[in-house]
Amino acid sequence: MNTMDLFSLKGKIALVTGGRTMYGKGCSIALLDAGAKLYLASHSVESAKNTAEELRSGGGEVEVIEFHQEDPESIKNMIDTIVEKEGRIDVFVNASRVIPKGGVGWFQKEEGLDWSVRVNSAGFLYMTMLVGEQMISQRSGSIINFGSMMGLIGVEKHNYDGEPEMAAGAHAHDYALNKSAITAWTRHAASYYGRYGVRVNTLCPGGLESDRTPKRFRENYVKHTQLGRLANKDDIKGPVLFLASDASAYLTGLSIPVDGGYVSI
Repeated sequence: MNTMDLFSLKGKIALVTGGRTMYGKGCSIALLDAGAKLYLASHSVESAKNTAEELRSGGGEVEVIEFHQEDPESIKNMIDTIVEKEGRIDVFVNASRVIPKGGVGWFQKEEGLDWSVRVNSAGFLYMTMLVGEQMISQRSGSIINFGSMMGLIGVEKHNYDGEPEMAAGAHAHDYALNKSAITAWTRHAASYYGRYGVRVNTLCPGGLESDRTPKRFRENYVKHTQLGRLANKDDIKGPVLFLASDASAYLTGLSIPVDGGYVSI
C-alpha cells in the first residue's frame, strides 16, 4: 500500500465525543480531512450543530447526536443509533468529560467528587464497552482515549504563580485521578481487545492555547516545555489521525504525550 494511503479514512465511520471545542474539535477536523464520516456527540446540541455547520463548509460529512455521559441510556442510544444507521463504528475518539461540582480546590464535597468520578470513569468505561462490543463483531476498530499529561506526572505548582485565583487549578485531583486511570486502563483494554483486531491507545495532551488561557499561566507554563509554547489548534490533528488510521496498525496499548516535551523535562 502507498504510504500516504495508510492515513486515509475514506469509507470509515468515526464517533467523537466532546468533539465540538478545544482538542476535540481538532480531532473532528482531522478525521473529516482524512475522509471519515463523523458523528459528533455532545450534550450541548445547539453548540454542536454550529460546529457541524462549520465543519461541513469544508466538505465533510457530519451528523450531530445528543448524548449525556452521566446517563447510561443516553450512551446506549448514541451507540445503537450509529450502528443502526451505519452498521459499524471504525474509530471512536473519547474526548468528553464533565467538570466537577463543588469547586476545584484541594478539598471538594463528597457528593461532587462522587458525581465527577462516577461520570468520568464509569461513563467512560460504559461508552468504551459498548463501542468495543461492536468493534469485536467487526473484528476491527481503533479506540482513542483522551488522557492528559496530568495523568502521567504531578503538577508543576509554579505554573500557577502570580495570580492567586489560579492556584486552585493546581489541585484538580479528581481530574488527575481520572486521567491516571485512563492511562493504566488503556494497557488493560489493549490486552483484551487485541485478540479481536481492535486497538486501544490514549493521547495525553498538555496545555492548549485558547482565549481562556490566562496570560500569566501561559508565561509560566511555556518555561516547562521543551518547545517553549502551549499547543495550538492543529497540534492534535496528526497524532489522532495516526492512531485512527492504518498508519498505526501495529500499535496498541500506548499512552502518547502530546505536550511539547513537558513530561520529558
